[in-house]
Amino acid sequence: MLADKFRDLPLKSKIEILILCCVLFTSTIAFFSIHYISNSYDHVLYQSISSNLSYSSSEVYSYLQETEELANMILGNHTIQTQLPTIANADSVREKQAGENSVYSTLTNYLFNTATQHISYISILQEDSTISTHAIRFNKVPMEVKNDLVKRGALAQGGTIWVTDYSQDYGFFLVKELRETTPFSLAPIGTLIINLNLHTLIEQTSVFLSPYDAPSFLMFDGGKTIYSSEPLEHINVKQFISGFEDGYCITNINDEAFFAIKGQIPYYGWDYIAMISYNSIAQSLTFTSGICICVMLLSLGAVFLLSSKILAALTKDFNCLIAKMHLVGEGAYDFTEYPADYSKRKDEIGQLHLHFHSMARKLNTLITENYTNELLKKEAQLKALESQMDPHFLYNTLDSINWRAKALGAEDIVQITTALGNLLRISLSRINTPFTLGEEVKLLENYMIIQRLRYPQRLDDTIEIPPQYNDLLLPKFTIQPILENAIRYGLEEMSETCHISVRASVKNNVLLIEVKNNGSSFEDDLLEKLEAEEIHPHGFGIGLLNIRKRLTLAYGKAYGLKLMNEEDEQTGEEYAIVQISLPAISSKTELSQNKTLSKENIP
Repeated sequence: MLADKFRDLPLKSKIEILILCCVLFTSTIAFFSIHYISNSYDHVLYQSISSNLSYSSSEVYSYLQETEELANMILGNHTIQTQLPTIANADSVREKQAGENSVYSTLTNYLFNTATQHISYISILQEDSTISTHAIRFNKVPMEVKNDLVKRGALAQGGTIWVTDYSQDYGFFLVKELRETTPFSLAPIGTLIINLNLHTLIEQTSVFLSPYDAPSFLMFDGGKTIYSSEPLEHINVKQFISGFEDGYCITNINDEAFFAIKGQIPYYGWDYIAMISYNSIAQSLTFTSGICICVMLLSLGAVFLLSSKILAALTKDFNCLIAKMHLVGEGAYDFTEYPADYSKRKDEIGQLHLHFHSMARKLNTLITENYTNELLKKEAQLKALESQMDPHFLYNTLDSINWRAKALGAEDIVQITTALGNLLRISLSRINTPFTLGEEVKLLENYMIIQRLRYPQRLDDTIEIPPQYNDLLLPKFTIQPILENAIRYGLEEMSETCHISVRASVKNNVLLIEVKNNGSSFEDDLLEKLEAEEIHPHGFGIGLLNIRKRLTLAYGKAYGLKLMNEEDEQTGEEYAIVQISLPAISSKTELSQNKTLSKENIP
């Protein structure tokens, strides 16, 4: 059903549907391409940031290791080893204060000569003494926390430990119990506490992490949060961690989209999540996608506009051709209302129009010729019907008149009736058989007998046709109407003798018959004027124009009638000449060809 409807659509609609399908197909591919590019961008972003995070985690690990090395350096420092026991066993306040100042100076030198920004302070605790590079910051730590740190350090028995339980409020703590190494007694001489500012450390290591907004971090150990940036403080850690499938995800926190990546700090086993605001990335992707969609829509509009222009031009030519076909179907061959010139076009449309014009001209010519031929046939048939009577009745009547004239001795009546009977016999016999020049001459001789009796002593006629031309074929009544025309206009319109001659010759296989008379002349372009109906013919007979049409239809446009006037050089008298040209075809040749064709058709 749809195929039938599509088949009946105009050509323009079919092409428009085809273009629409191509555009929809292209748009679908473009949409999926944009979607694929967007996903690929997320993956590339993950790979880029993951690589940077790996570097960042390595940097965090390096800083933690450096901090542990710093603790070991402090442990092995000579001043620390000598002054801490002195401070613990000092007998006077002055001695104790001097020892504390010496230790403070040593700790300050370590703080400023090694890692600086990410270490908040370095402190050493004894039972009744506290030495800190930043006493104000250290004093903000509650006493119970300090006691817990000292207890954990004692439990480590000289080992270095990291305490992350208080990281959200007070930062990371490196705790190490200092023991005396000089006398190799390993007696505790104090507890070293180094406070690490993880926020500063994270900022230092994530400077080149993303070209977009600054990242936010979540660091945890076994589901316990040990550090978080501000936007990540109030989230369900376990539920959040479960959302990572490919190492990254896009999540919403506080109505803001984040691109999150999961990683781990080596050796310590601390997991972390880096989060970058996805709003700027989404805006960039949306802007890029919008530009692509706008360009695609503009391109589609341009394609539709251009295709409409081209289709309009194509369908205009096809509609013009269809309109011309309708005109030809209605019998009209005038294309003046479609003045477009296709003669210089070399494409298929131009060739269609040119060949159609050629076909229409040939068809018009063929129809005109056939129509004219039919008219001539009907006219001849009508004249034959009008003049048709019972031949036996006419012959018997003329024969009775002839015998009566002979009985009365009226020789002129005998000649007229004999000639008229011969004329009727030739006219009414052999309607559908070839007619020869010899038979036409007999017809002319009988016709002239009658005319001589009508105009005695006023008509001088000669018929000079060699006997060897008698077998040449020509249409019946070709010369007689011209001879009748010559007598009418040459004899009846003057009182002197009318000279009429009929001659025949053959040149280059062309039979030329010339009828010449004095007393009349032809008007210039008479045949053309008769054909254009500028002059209306009068008189009896088939007429000059019909003879010309019969010869042209029978033998082609190369043959026919030619009218001319000629002046006698001696007498100065003007003569009217009608020249008939037709192919010199012998009746014997025609009969031989017909016999050959008959034999070929016999099965």
